[in-house]
Amino acid sequence: MHKHREVLPPDYHMTIAEIERRFYPLSFFMSEDGRHIESLSAYSWSFEGRYSIPPAVGPRHTTDVVSFPTYADAVTFCHRKQEEVDMFLAWEKKAARCEVYPERNAWYAQEIEQLTGNLPVLYGTLFKAHAVVIDTNGTWYCEDAPALDEAMIHLYERVYAEKTSVSSTEPVSA
Repeated sequence: MHKHREVLPPDYHMTIAEIERRFYPLSFFMSEDGRHIESLSAYSWSFEGRYSIPPAVGPRHTTDVVSFPTYADAVTFCHRKQEEVDMFLAWEKKAARCEVYPERNAWYAQEIEQLTGNLPVLYGTLFKAHAVVIDTNGTWYCEDAPALDEAMIHLYERVYAEKTSVSSTEPVSA
């Protein structure tokens, strides 16, 4: 009986190469038209150890290229990498809609209102948080960040820097 190997879904952007009875998970990027592979790269255990979510069980490798003695182990690694990507994307979506320091943001909003004459608007999109304000002269200020708190801080810093530098360079009338 011939055993069929599991094929990875195309949205993983991964494949598995067999070289000298070892199985190497590889990531790839397709051309815009989807007709050919533009780049192919191996995974590194040192990178995985530093930046990835560690496996719950099993040995932790620290050096060399990621490879496995069986095809099934390489497939499991690919599924884990895809799950990690999905988790990071979910975290980014949640962070873009999360306000951790509402009191601090209220203070920033009051300060921005004093500088511009208007309250800023905070909103989250799929992966980014945005803070926007329009001053009484019609100048738009918009800052994007991974989280609402960061967007508000960046907006305040930008408005403060621009408003204080303008007021310090204006001529004094006698």
